Amino acid sequence: MTDLACRFQANRLLRRKRFWFGLIISLSFLGVFLARTDFEEIRRSFGEANYWLAFAAVPLYFVGFWLRTIRWHLLLKPVINVSVRRLYPIVLIGLMANNVAPARVGELVRAYLVGERESISKSTALGTIAGDWAFDGLTLVALLGIVAAISGATAGVKLIGVLTALLFAAMTVVLVVLAFSPRARHVVSRLITLLPRGLALRIEGMLDAFLSGLIAVRSPLTLAMAMALSFISWLVEGFMYWVVGQAFGLDVGFDAYLLILAAANLALSILASPGGVGPFEAASQQVLHSFAVAQGLAGAYTLALHALLLGPVIIVGFVLLWSTQVSLSQILGVPRQPSAVPARTE
Repeated sequence: MTDLACRFQANRLLRRKRFWFGLIISLSFLGVFLARTDFEEIRRSFGEANYWLAFAAVPLYFVGFWLRTIRWHLLLKPVINVSVRRLYPIVLIGLMANNVAPARVGELVRAYLVGERESISKSTALGTIAGDWAFDGLTLVALLGIVAAISGATAGVKLIGVLTALLFAAMTVVLVVLAFSPRARHVVSRLITLLPRGLALRIEGMLDAFLSGLIAVRSPLTLAMAMALSFISWLVEGFMYWVVGQAFGLDVGFDAYLLILAAANLALSILASPGGVGPFEAASQQVLHSFAVAQGLAGAYTLALHALLLGPVIIVGFVLLWSTQVSLSQILGVPRQPSAVPARTE
């Protein structure tokens, strides 16, 4: 059985618990969203929206993920040089899996598919994905901190911005130290041993996978390129949010859309509900409320934006998954033990 299959089996019960937890979280946040929504104003806002302009924004979302695929290519390069063209469909399939299943199972899907397709260790692939995910988290925290501190939002939002900016600085220092200092990694490993054995083994495995994904960033040039790609890709997605906002006639600046981008995506990353349904709507609506946008208009925009983020990727992801001849049960359950894959020849 493959190492990734063992990982799936060991965490099957945990994923079931996280599924129900994610469902409860989604329903709770949806309840908050619906309780603050004026449905008549939502209906009117949808009736006045420019749908041609809204749908024209969708390609920007795919461009953003193309840029993040280039970043993953850089992180994988010390292990294997896989072209961006070959990685991009895997990224979209993983994103689709995150949208239809809880607990960010799409990250395991990406590791499974790239391991099968490129004949590399799936644990190593998972490590690079952990590094990839860390760059996204750092970028979103930085955007939230910087934009909230200088935006026209309320004082409470500005305070959140200052605190998250400090958090970003601390997380960046930790990332750089772990990447460049073997002694720091040794100290962290020693601290982990103080935890209960089962928890310590799980955290140690996660740390090993994460650190293996940081091999590439030991090059200052690669680190700088990865950070630049992270910020550019999220700014492109923020521009998509802005275009959809123009379609709905929102009278707010670009800073508001960057706050929605950072707050909503951090919320869905932490809570890991399927597709972020619930947390995304509640966080987006709260940001727009801080900019004095009417609740009904904010609700209509949020629902339309989330539909445009989820729908096209789910459709494209399923088509790409079908082309790989990997069954959906292998993604949402325990993958079958694969047959031997011949080594690649140059």
